[in-house]
Amino acid sequence: MTTVRKPDVTQTKSLHETAIVILYYLFTEDSGEDNLHHRNIKKVIEEPVHTDDDAEFTQEKIKNTIESFYHKKAPGLDGITGGIYQRMFHMFPRIITTIYNQCLKRGCFPKRWKIAEVIPVTKPANENSLDPSKYRPICFFKYGRKDTGQATY
Repeated sequence: MTTVRKPDVTQTKSLHETAIVILYYLFTEDSGEDNLHHRNIKKVIEEPVHTDDDAEFTQEKIKNTIESFYHKKAPGLDGITGGIYQRMFHMFPRIITTIYNQCLKRGCFPKRWKIAEVIPVTKPANENSLDPSKYRPICFFKYGRKDTGQATY
C-alpha cells in the first residue's frame, strides 16, 4: 500500500493513515441526510424480503461449503473453529440447513456473519495514482477461512 491523497489534498504519512483514508473512501458512512429517493430505498429494505426466486440451500451445498473451511484455523469472533462447524454439520445436517434456509427466507442474517476482512487491490494502470479510488475492495468472509490478520474496522 502506498501514500494516497486525503480529502484536504495533503498526502498520508503512515500505513495506518493510508488504510483509514482508503476505508473511508470505499465505505462511506451514512450522513443521515436523506433525500426522498434515499428514504424510499430505506423503507423498502426494512421490509422482509419474500421472493420466490431464492432457491433454498441444499444440504449438499452447505456440506461442500463447510468442508472447505480450514479446520486448524484459530476461531473467529464467534469462538467457533472450522473443525467445529464441520463436526456440527455432520451431526445435525438437517438443523443447520434449516437455519440457513430460514435466514434466507426471512432476509435476516446475524450481524456476526457480516464481518469481513477487506483487502484493497490496486486497479490496473493506476499504481502510481495518489487517488484512493485507485483501489477496489476485496472482502473475505471472516468465519471458517484462513485469514492473514485480526484487524477489523
